[in-house]
Amino acid sequence: AFELETSRVHASFGTQNPMKSSMKFLVAGSLAVSCSALKIPNGKIATPISTVGSAVHRQTLHNYMNVQYYGDFTIGGQEIQGIFDTGSFELLVRSTRCSACTHPTPAYDHSLSKSYEKNGTVTKHVFGSGPCISMKGYEEIDVGPLKSHGQSFWEIVEHKIQVLDTANFAAIVGIGPNFAYGNQDKTLLMNFGVKEFSICLQRTPGSDGFMTWGSEVTADYKEKSYARANVVGKHHWVTRMHNVSFGKSPLNDNYANVPCTGGGCAAIIDSGTSLIAAPGLALQQLSTQIEPIMEDCSNMHLLPTLHFIIDGTELTLPPEAYVMRVTGEIVEADSIWDILWFKPKVRKVNMCMPAFMQMDMHSQHGPVWILGMPFFRYYHTTFDREQKAMHFALAGPSCSAHPFKSNASDKALIAFNAGASKGPMDIDVHQIVPPTLSSMI
Repeated sequence: AFELETSRVHASFGTQNPMKSSMKFLVAGSLAVSCSALKIPNGKIATPISTVGSAVHRQTLHNYMNVQYYGDFTIGGQEIQGIFDTGSFELLVRSTRCSACTHPTPAYDHSLSKSYEKNGTVTKHVFGSGPCISMKGYEEIDVGPLKSHGQSFWEIVEHKIQVLDTANFAAIVGIGPNFAYGNQDKTLLMNFGVKEFSICLQRTPGSDGFMTWGSEVTADYKEKSYARANVVGKHHWVTRMHNVSFGKSPLNDNYANVPCTGGGCAAIIDSGTSLIAAPGLALQQLSTQIEPIMEDCSNMHLLPTLHFIIDGTELTLPPEAYVMRVTGEIVEADSIWDILWFKPKVRKVNMCMPAFMQMDMHSQHGPVWILGMPFFRYYHTTFDREQKAMHFALAGPSCSAHPFKSNASDKALIAFNAGASKGPMDIDVHQIVPPTLSSMI
């Protein structure tokens, strides 16, 4: 693991008001990956894939404002809602020990548990959304039929994570591929005996997502039918990414304006981050490749597809994935807008803008990008701890996994997505969840 080098690049791009030309908004960079349309050899769209084995458990991820997807679990017999987060590796729970905390949903109360064991170690966790002080303990954790006795976890006793004050979840359930840094306590995945799981979010605004604990298809089928990306990080689900570009042929574009050429970048596939995060310089480069976006999203049908290469496989992301429309009340707090790449001069609702956050981090594998929730709306993603790999299938109706074929045509992709929403995703910026990454990758 290497320390991440951080820096910040200041730049501007924005939206264009169709009624007023004073505000121009160049949509810069995107990161998420989308589906390169898939067909099976006989030319027909593949049918949904059934699960294999009796140990598979499919869990609903409830959708809140299209930026928080949380699942139910029990800790010490108490039902808690948590974000199942591939970007972290520990279990943190908002606790009643935090007397100064706002508790919009029920918090964990150790005094009500018969299985709680005290450790008492106090530490500070620093996330992209802010720091928190936590106390270590051990508890019984249940997710559906899965059970872990004596699971190490952290009670949040103090925090400065703004989203927790209004969130519909009270826990961050880390499901990274390995132990936490400097910690030999087994993770929840290890104690559950789960070597493989998958996550997918439905594309229709307001729809739920799903997490499947266990293998859905055979290893042979997965290798033949899905796109594979090897995991290069020890603690995160990170792989290599190259040649990010708007347009059909990133390799033929001007390399000066194509991020992740040469040695490439690191791409973290992160179910706990609401948007897409990328380095400021990369977003600047991509802003030169795309026309202004109308503030009312009226020109979305003219916007290009985003292309990039994940561990040797070219993937794409349509405009519906990298453009968002701000909803909710007008937000005045700078801290909320600061995490967004585009910071409009006039903050108002029903305004379209890029679904990107600026995050300047560097790793041994290059500049770091985060493929957040927009990615999972287009790819049914399987995480394999044993093989240290991720596999991508096209996300079909009800998050069914459809075989991936990287050389399928854009026309086939359009046909496959015909039933999906054609507008931007409505986002309440109050509820955006920033990355929960640790300081090392």
